[in-house]
Amino acid sequence: MRSRKRSFEVYSLSAIDLFASAMGAFIIMTIIMMPDYQNKVRAQGDLAVLEEFAGKTEAQVDESEAGLADILKSLQAAQVRHRELEAEEDVISSELAALNAKLQARNDQPPPPPPPEVVVDEEEPLNNKVSFRFLGLKTKKMRILFLVDMNGYLAKHQQLLRGTVMRALDSLQSGYQFSILGFQELDSGPKYYRWPEGNGLAKVSKATRRQADRFLKGLAKEYRGASSVLGGFEQAFSSKADAIIFLSDGLPNPQFNDSLSPSRLVRTLTLANNQNKEIHTVTVGDYFKYQGTVEFMEALARANSGSFLALAE
Repeated sequence: MRSRKRSFEVYSLSAIDLFASAMGAFIIMTIIMMPDYQNKVRAQGDLAVLEEFAGKTEAQVDESEAGLADILKSLQAAQVRHRELEAEEDVISSELAALNAKLQARNDQPPPPPPPEVVVDEEEPLNNKVSFRFLGLKTKKMRILFLVDMNGYLAKHQQLLRGTVMRALDSLQSGYQFSILGFQELDSGPKYYRWPEGNGLAKVSKATRRQADRFLKGLAKEYRGASSVLGGFEQAFSSKADAIIFLSDGLPNPQFNDSLSPSRLVRTLTLANNQNKEIHTVTVGDYFKYQGTVEFMEALARANSGSFLALAE
């Protein structure tokens, strides 16, 4: 008897139909969702690009803000400097105006009357008939103040200073009056040495010359510190002298002179000289080593109707 052939089917037709339907549904859903997926991928890429661009833009903005801050600081500094220059210009203009007014006032003064004819006895000494001359310095003033700078640098030149003053005193004839004023700037403040005491003048004589020489010898060990030229001339302008002979190394330290440069110091002193006292300057020491010493001393004398002299050891 022949056996029957049996066939075994893994999937039935209904299962295959189910799988096919599911696959079709998946395909349809994929087709429907594909544009949205692509748009999302593109959006993510665009977002990354935008974020990168935003980062670069923010960095550029930060750099621009920093640059703008630097520009503002520079502008503010320039404005401050501009105001300072305007203030300096106003000061210089006022000083020039005062100097011009001072010079104009001098020029507007009527000329002095001609001196009367004087018959001089041959045996009579020519006292007070000639001007005072000392190594090129010349003045017709009869009351003279020797203003001596006593800063520490001049200690090694104190003998030259003393000898210079005494040679000048030897050139003075009877009838003249004189005084000596030493000045210096110490840590404790300005210090002044006067002869004669007070603010008076002494008549020229052998006795007063000897006293002045002793006074100068006593100052030999007092040279120290710095010097305030402004302070020294403030005292000198208050004296009764009509002419000032200023002896110094000619190197004014701005620190002790209201931070003034030498040229502005000359203008300040000239404006302060409202009594029109003659100012003669004598540079003592190693003046040839420093060009500014000669320029300052010469300019000060020239601006105040004086003469300039330089002496070295």
